[in-house]
Amino acid sequence: MSSEGRENAPWQRTVEGLFERWAHFVIRHRIAAVVLSLGVTAALLAQLPQLTVDNSPEALLLDDDPAVVAYDAFRDQFGREDRLIVEIRTPDPFAPAFLEKLRDLHAAIEAEVPYVEEVDSLIDARVVDGEAGELIVGELLEDWPDSPEGFAAARAEALSNPLYVDSLLCADGTCTALSIKPLTFSPPEVEADLLAGFDGDHSEGAEGTESPRRSGGDPEDAAPTYLTAAEGHALMAALRPLLARHAAPDFEIHVAGVLAMTHRIDQGMAKDLSTFLPLTLAVIAGLLGFLFRRVVAVALPLMVVVLSLAATLGLMIVLGIPGSTAVQILPVFLLTVGICDAVHVLAIVYRRRREGASREAAIAGAIGHSGLAILMTSVTTGAGMASFLTAEMGAVHDLGLIAPIGVALAYAYTMVTLPALLALAPMPVGPVRAADSGEPPIDRLLVSAGRFAARRPFAVLVPTGALVLLAIAGTLQVRFSHNALEWFPDGDWARLDFERVDTDLGGSVGLDLVFETPEAGGLYEPATLRRIDDFVEEVRALAQAPIVVGSSVSILDIVKETHEALHEDDPAERRIPDSREAVAQAMLLFESSGSDDTEELVDGEYRRMRVHLRLPFVDALAFPPFLRRIDALAAERLGDDLGFRFTGMMTLLAQVFEAVIASMARSYVAALVMITPLMMLLLGSLRRGLVAMIPNVLPILAVLGVMGFAGIALDSTTMMIGAMVIGIAVDDTIHFMHKFHRHFDETGDLEFAVCETLRTTGSAMLVTTLALTLGFATFAGSQMTNIRTFGLFSAFATVVAFAADLWVAPALMAAIERTRGTRPDGRRVSASPGGPAATDGCATNAPAGRSAAREGIR
Repeated sequence: MSSEGRENAPWQRTVEGLFERWAHFVIRHRIAAVVLSLGVTAALLAQLPQLTVDNSPEALLLDDDPAVVAYDAFRDQFGREDRLIVEIRTPDPFAPAFLEKLRDLHAAIEAEVPYVEEVDSLIDARVVDGEAGELIVGELLEDWPDSPEGFAAARAEALSNPLYVDSLLCADGTCTALSIKPLTFSPPEVEADLLAGFDGDHSEGAEGTESPRRSGGDPEDAAPTYLTAAEGHALMAALRPLLARHAAPDFEIHVAGVLAMTHRIDQGMAKDLSTFLPLTLAVIAGLLGFLFRRVVAVALPLMVVVLSLAATLGLMIVLGIPGSTAVQILPVFLLTVGICDAVHVLAIVYRRRREGASREAAIAGAIGHSGLAILMTSVTTGAGMASFLTAEMGAVHDLGLIAPIGVALAYAYTMVTLPALLALAPMPVGPVRAADSGEPPIDRLLVSAGRFAARRPFAVLVPTGALVLLAIAGTLQVRFSHNALEWFPDGDWARLDFERVDTDLGGSVGLDLVFETPEAGGLYEPATLRRIDDFVEEVRALAQAPIVVGSSVSILDIVKETHEALHEDDPAERRIPDSREAVAQAMLLFESSGSDDTEELVDGEYRRMRVHLRLPFVDALAFPPFLRRIDALAAERLGDDLGFRFTGMMTLLAQVFEAVIASMARSYVAALVMITPLMMLLLGSLRRGLVAMIPNVLPILAVLGVMGFAGIALDSTTMMIGAMVIGIAVDDTIHFMHKFHRHFDETGDLEFAVCETLRTTGSAMLVTTLALTLGFATFAGSQMTNIRTFGLFSAFATVVAFAADLWVAPALMAAIERTRGTRPDGRRVSASPGGPAATDGCATNAPAGRSAAREGIR
């Protein structure tokens, strides 16, 4: 290109020159560049042993979310509410041999399982008796029976106590349960192997500790830290083998609870990652080998992407971001995105070497040719992932923070480490291609597809419009869901155990109703207690399938139980006393008996109390309507003099569901808002930028449409597909539009611009699409259906995005750029597709002026 042409060239040409000069600089200092890259990676990689995993419900939300703040305040006041329920099915829970085995299991859990505060079962079930005006609080089997009559008496005592039903005994008498309360806070001093639990085997051992959720400046004055996810995992890792040792045909054991669910998800993540990473690397290596047929071309890109991934994981730990089901996609995502950057560079490097360019000229030319486009694709991909920063879900928000950093690191390693390694690695000179030599079959196929779209745009756009309308119809049928149980196959132990516990005992997760009186001692008032008691009964009646209310625990039960005992165990006296003094006396006698059961039910001033309800683990979609009905009932029944709120795992799951919808909408809009201006900047035109975004919206509509028609729900994992695909799909669009408009503005020949763009970048676009598609397809082997769905639909969206860039983008250009071609000298030219300026040979038989332009561009 002449100097005059260069002066009139757009700003992009100047930036590309800077990239080429940068490549020469890196090549001259290639050893230093490699040493620097390795040093930075090694420093960050040293953090890897501190990697933690947290899939607890509270971790799904932001720390400052009102539901989380309320839940933390509740735990500070009353302790941990989410218990583990161990159900044991047996023909007769009161058979002597069974009770002996139950006693052994109870004692083993207390002795061998870490981070357990207490265990409740028939062995130590509370019994309240009154004798001569005195209250005696004991245990059901405190004096172990030594005769059939003694066991029969224990049976009668248990079956007559309504507090045992749906708590320690099934309603039909075919099972009993142990209730395990984990510690609320971490022990002050815990020494744990930070690497335990991350080797893919979660059957025994403990994970490492993690960054505390609450901390202070001085360790001695710091607020206690809530029991960490790693410690909860250690509890489960010890509990499950212990239960397996005690299980028998007549001692069938099931375990449920939030810690059990979190443990199962962590297990699935560890196994998936141990499969995904090697498989993804193998897929990428095979793809690179097929494309370049050189060991160096396989080894160097793999080295670059692995280094960038390692550095990203190190930074994730430095930033205190734990692993989660959301962040689980990060390694495969970064590997595939990083390899796409490298492919665009390598394709040009080897092409120029085949044409006879020197090593340095080929590397620098490739960086100059692709550097700006790769930069813009990295920025747009990062922007797509950064849209998750608007999410109300903590785990997704974390992904929105670390993923753009990972994309930036992948770009940095591509621009620094890759050219340095290419300068050091052997790179033989290939044969110089003759000017009239034939194009590779793939290039010819891609060019033919683009030529068809350019010549017959409406033959592409009309069917595309029809498909868009169909996709919109499917999108309107999309439903939302968040049920972690459905992430696992039907025969999975977690799914079976939760379903069994929910069916037999009425629930495995908790909802806590918290009541507060205006002044201390307000809970001694019988009228207040009766109002709360009536309200709780109405709440139980509000529940509609699939939600049912199982057992409930509160001081209401203690007051009634104590009043009955003080009246010679008369069942008619199992009620709230009539006077404030009688209530106060009942509670004083109960506390004086040595029992500490009131500590987690009421505060010391008798101003604030909780009612713990047990509910089944069902789709979070069912929770918000139920909670809204409770809110409305409270406003109607409780009045202004009795404060009320609810909290617990159920409220967190309900908040997660609402956050899924809000997060999806926000992330999609944010991705479009951030990426569209970047497209306008790159293409130098408002109109071109807006048009260029059309192919990037099509993959989202395709995914949502198929999900809607197939009845596949959007949950906290699949909702991330859209914003992520926007960021990824725009990559190929940028490569296409960037080169197309350069060629089009140079020549004014639309068909030539389309063909030459696909000839120079089409194969790289195809390879990056294959890399992304195969990379995401590795998720199809996941244990969890949400991850499988995410992977398969992400792969599908990637294919749709490529098809949109291959056919829809050229057709759009042909439809709107029919008379908008402008030469560098400012003169407008006709660019009507298929008109006189077009040629069957496209760029191959282009007129001399256009061939010269082509050579200058290249």
